[in-house]
Amino acid sequence: MSNNKNHVPNMVYPNFKNKHLKQALFNPHDLFINTPLARKNYKKLPEKYIFIYYPKVLNYFKRRYGARKIRLYRMTTVYKYRNIGVVQMTGIGSPHAATIMEELIALGGKEFLNVGSAGGLREFGTFLCERAIRDEGTSYHYVPHGKYAYPDKGLTARLGDSLRKSKIPFEKTTSWTIDTPYRETKAEIRKYRKQGVATVEMESSALFIVAGVRKVKIASAFAVTDVLGHDKWNPQFDARHVNKRLYRLLDAAIRCLVK
Repeated sequence: MSNNKNHVPNMVYPNFKNKHLKQALFNPHDLFINTPLARKNYKKLPEKYIFIYYPKVLNYFKRRYGARKIRLYRMTTVYKYRNIGVVQMTGIGSPHAATIMEELIALGGKEFLNVGSAGGLREFGTFLCERAIRDEGTSYHYVPHGKYAYPDKGLTARLGDSLRKSKIPFEKTTSWTIDTPYRETKAEIRKYRKQGVATVEMESSALFIVAGVRKVKIASAFAVTDVLGHDKWNPQFDARHVNKRLYRLLDAAIRCLVK
């Protein structure tokens, strides 16, 4: 036994044991029943959604497809094209993305495509996510500890088919989901690269878990915007080849979901 009076025993996050088994005081449905949002009409909202993360991608979508703007509230605006809602995430990371997804599910959302950017552990390119390493905190409030979170197999296959039909070269990969981009350590990068992990991002594992708990479908794909090399970080967020991949990825996502 340690003699250090300040010693703190190892604890498993979250701090409350078996929190995932406990009932929440309120849920997303309550937001649209017990707040001023209850006065709005949500009947015209779609059941299918695409999450994007850059204003430039949203601008591309509006220019190419046209869309009807539906502002839910400060954090969420839906741009509706046919039977699809496109939502640009205005926050960062898993807590924000999971919250928005929870609310859209409460409003009838059933299928979700998360098509964003990612860091590359090897190279630039487009990647279809088959599973995500749970290195974020959000998902552990929903389900017990586990290394991986998984998307819906059928929707992931459909997104892959859409990428092929769109003639977009891509690889299937495991992604590393983390809350802290400035703490992606060299040791971790080497470890995951050796395990064949090709991308790192901030949302997928949490979104996969929320989708599973709420019994909806989700798939994720990424365009790499920066490469975490062996000795150097190579950011190319505004490079032409990066933007082209982001735009084509959105096109493929729309093709996947549209009737």
